[in-house]
Amino acid sequence: MNTRKLVPVVGIAVVFFTLSIRAWSEPGDYADLGGGWTDSAGIVALDDQLFCVSGGTLWRVDRRGNYTDLGSGWADIGGMVSLDGFLYIASGGTLWQTDKDGGYVDLGGGWTDIGGMTALDGMLYIVSGGTLWATGKDGSYEDLGSGWVEMGGFTALEGSIYAVSGGTLWKVDKAGNYANLGGGWSDMGGLTALDGKLYAVSGGTLWEVDTEGNYAGLGGGWSDMGGLTSLDGKLYAISGTTLWSVEVR
Repeated sequence: MNTRKLVPVVGIAVVFFTLSIRAWSEPGDYADLGGGWTDSAGIVALDDQLFCVSGGTLWRVDRRGNYTDLGSGWADIGGMVSLDGFLYIASGGTLWQTDKDGGYVDLGGGWTDIGGMTALDGMLYIVSGGTLWATGKDGSYEDLGSGWVEMGGFTALEGSIYAVSGGTLWKVDKAGNYANLGGGWSDMGGLTALDGKLYAVSGGTLWEVDTEGNYAGLGGGWSDMGGLTSLDGKLYAISGTTLWSVEVR
């Protein structure tokens, strides 16, 4: 990542210092929504609610942090995503379609070594075993190409998929064709989309990224990440076993 150097200006050093701290040391305006989110395996948004797997249990969480237990047994989570009123969760090598009350349907096995899951235009896109698969809501799938290794993030925005693989950000179309948007994306803690922008946690910093790969830092301190998603104009992150809401505008 490029770094920015702050140059002192004679006569306004105190004012300049105050502005730099506000812009580059705070990760936006954020609110603590409660702790205890241990062993988190991801968080997604669906119909004005958040859904999280923590400690092997699926939880429904509102925007103030209140939560409901939807059932346990969710082990070996490979990924989760929402699509058309349902959750899709890879657990124990099986893909499950799950409703908002915790009821589930088995869509088939063989989903191992998951590197990412997202949804776009009525389809699931899953990286499994280094291959990108276009997957129907019934569990049917199509191979879109291999080589997707060292995955660090996976999301969809404005008709394209965005993936961090091997430390590089890639823009991928629905046929599996891809373009390189730049490297340096190491130590990833999450990748999501909101209002035409990508948001990534890399190296403990939250970054806003446009669809061409240009980026700006929104602040550090984002460690021990357990999930990152967006809902109703805000980001929601599990960091250090605490759920946070984050203003990015």
